[in-house]
Amino acid sequence: MTFDFADIITFTSIFELLFFVIFIYLKSFKQYYNKVLFFFFGFQLLGIVSWILRKYNVYSDLSGILLLFDLLWAPSLFLYARALTKRGDKPDKYILYHCIPFLLIVIYSLIQRVIFLPDIKVNLIVSVQVLAYNLAGLFVLARYHKRVKENFSRDESIIRNWVTVVLVGYALASLLPSVAWYFGIDQNLSSIAVEVFAFLPFLIFYNILFFNAIGNPVIINEIPQEERYIGSHLTQELAIGYLEKLERIVEKEKYFLEPELTLDGLSQISGISGRYLSQIINQYKKKSFYDYINGLRTQYACELLTKQSRKTILEILYESGFNSKTSFNTSFKKHTGLTPSQYKIKSNIK
Repeated sequence: MTFDFADIITFTSIFELLFFVIFIYLKSFKQYYNKVLFFFFGFQLLGIVSWILRKYNVYSDLSGILLLFDLLWAPSLFLYARALTKRGDKPDKYILYHCIPFLLIVIYSLIQRVIFLPDIKVNLIVSVQVLAYNLAGLFVLARYHKRVKENFSRDESIIRNWVTVVLVGYALASLLPSVAWYFGIDQNLSSIAVEVFAFLPFLIFYNILFFNAIGNPVIINEIPQEERYIGSHLTQELAIGYLEKLERIVEKEKYFLEPELTLDGLSQISGISGRYLSQIINQYKKKSFYDYINGLRTQYACELLTKQSRKTILEILYESGFNSKTSFNTSFKKHTGLTPSQYKIKSNIK
């Protein structure tokens, strides 16, 4: 068995990925999104091991089994991006649907051992998945971007930028070899150069992904409130005064009904810096700016649904400060557990 430069890259990737999964498991495995990241790195690790086994024609049965886990690469990264933008601790309720292609091909492979069936091009399916899931990821990112624009939270902006790097970086690393093959670039390269071209982008991507993640606590960890605002000059006495002013402007004067209200806009209205406003809402309301405002809008919408039964849901939507049916339904479901229509029925409004 002769090792070449391409093997150095693949074995470096193997050892780094192994280190990554151990680090995440020991350091930050509590959060759901970190669990998904753990499995993403794990599936990548299995895929590279499969490549090495096939290259040197050893343990062919094992390499064939490990190859199937490539089908979980793109779904796991997409689920990581979605989990990170939600920052929740609950698993995605549709997680099993993303495993269907993998499960079907596993069953197909088992049947293939009993009767003759044509081979499936797993690599082609993986490439299609990368395209499809990255498009889906961009849709998730677009929705999240809208939330961030309404929130203007520094932490949320970091996550938005991070998810962009994750999706775009993985798409480039995955599709570069396919692009080279399509344009015939690989035909002019040696076999070793082809391997380097295929694996070096992934190695770069892994390092960017992991070392930036562990270097930024907003991404890899849930930061305790007492640590998040270390260095802030906001005293408790000043915070209480600002909180009273915030509640008067937003809740009593009903500034939450302004559809275009943002953290920056509220800062200008109140004369309180955006950083202090964000800190006060997080520490005293235990919510993000986005959830705080939409919670008040939802509460107001509930009152309208109860007291003004003749108004349509669409009329109440706009009157409550929402500017889209999607954001209204999402917020209503989150804060009440019901859709607006269900709430209307439950309140005996006809």
